[in-house]
Amino acid sequence: MKSDNLRHFRPVGLAMHSIGRYIVVHSVEEAAEALLTGWPTDDGEAYFEAVKVCFDGRHDRATPEDVRRALIRAAFEANVMVIQ
Repeated sequence: MKSDNLRHFRPVGLAMHSIGRYIVVHSVEEAAEALLTGWPTDDGEAYFEAVKVCFDGRHDRATPEDVRRALIRAAFEANVMVIQ
């Protein structure tokens, strides 16, 4: 398994106005935590795909950039503002 520093990606800022939360995500682990513990909704095709890609990223079957792209798609689906 890769070390955590190899699972980082370009930061993505997420403003979740519906729940009053702003975070900056830097890694596969942070993306998974954001999706599973503080996401405004737990429904939607892009959401489920992002969770799957995070799991794959944790097990070296997806790149950190794949996770970043999936997180951004899930954010758009959930009406979360993305700051890149």
